[in-house]
Amino acid sequence: MHMRINKYLGGIRNISRFGIALLLMVIFTTSCRKEVERERLTGYYGKSYTEVFEAFWNGMNTNYVFWDIETVNWDNMYKTYKPRFEYLDQLPKNDPQSAQKAAQYLVDMTKDLADSHLDISFNGLATYVVSGYQIQGYDFQASSIRHQLRGDRMPIPGKVQQEIIPKYYLTNARVGTDQGSFRINMGIIPRNNKKLLYLNFNSFQLLSQYVSNNTTSTPVKPVLDEFFRYTKDPSVDGLVLDLRGNPGGNVVDLDFLIGRLITSPSYFSNTRTKNGNGRLDFTPWVKGYVHPQPGSTNFTKPIVVLVDQYSVSMSEMTSLAVKHTFPNARLVGEQTWGGTGQIPFNDTRYLGGQFVAANFVKVYTAGVEFRDKNLVSYENKGIVPDIKIAYDPEAIKSNIDVQLEKGIEYLISK
Repeated sequence: MHMRINKYLGGIRNISRFGIALLLMVIFTTSCRKEVERERLTGYYGKSYTEVFEAFWNGMNTNYVFWDIETVNWDNMYKTYKPRFEYLDQLPKNDPQSAQKAAQYLVDMTKDLADSHLDISFNGLATYVVSGYQIQGYDFQASSIRHQLRGDRMPIPGKVQQEIIPKYYLTNARVGTDQGSFRINMGIIPRNNKKLLYLNFNSFQLLSQYVSNNTTSTPVKPVLDEFFRYTKDPSVDGLVLDLRGNPGGNVVDLDFLIGRLITSPSYFSNTRTKNGNGRLDFTPWVKGYVHPQPGSTNFTKPIVVLVDQYSVSMSEMTSLAVKHTFPNARLVGEQTWGGTGQIPFNDTRYLGGQFVAANFVKVYTAGVEFRDKNLVSYENKGIVPDIKIAYDPEAIKSNIDVQLEKGIEYLISK
């Protein structure tokens, strides 16, 4: 049984009869990863494969922030794989299979690690095997492969939020875009003599788009201004925040968006980082808050956050912030991805996070561990919605979004 996965930077491809697609490589490229300069594996300039192993094992041992919840025995990985890398040093130096075997070993060591942001970028094209599937790519992201192998459906088509919902659900529909990858939709859903405010955006770039005040034919800033105006409108009876398929982005958007709906700080999370080279050397937990913004008012109407399997990172943190802040808030849809670890803007301030191992691999990993206000971890688990309902691809053919309908049903019942 084989599966070839090609690296994508611009789209999603079906690559097997099972429809398994390497989505999250795209997600994190667009939301929070940095481009890595690539070389052919034959151009590796490290001193030895043993050095690669030592650099990688020690780098993970020191920088990885999820050892407290991890089920992988990292000491056993040392005992098992060090002899294998030492053996590679005994083979002819220019044997191309040695590099491929080294890549496979690194995949085997990390395929079960919990960090959903973890991405191992090789210095060239590698072919490796996971659960009997042959995969080819410049990097390996265990979380993405795990989701594919468990049979996750494909993401909701963009036309659902960009075309069907504005046309068949919204009045006063507004759209904003930078004419690039960012798009925002909002409007009013009239139902049972109630007015429900709807907002959807495809990544957390709200503040940057607002500040840039782009000069496209449909700029983003006026849409957000209209949305914020509606949040203060007493005739609005509820809010739908649609984060389905949203891969995350900039953490400052949490205050920018949810901070407009509160007038006092709201405690919703705990975070910590590494403070030493030991595997379990952590700082104390630091409480995380949503902070009110100038001119904000308390939004007292019920809120629904639509989430699905592809709600990741900032989408998950925002969902938890809403859930812990507003008594009448409910999460509706499907269990989220489970990638809440944070990527610091400047990793040099932190002892955890990304590193390079002997010029052979670059390891992209979270530098901040995140838990909710009750110290519950969602890493590699996801958030279970309050109201579960699966996306229905058949119903959408009739322009019916069953997840949105379920959210509307909750809002009009309050």
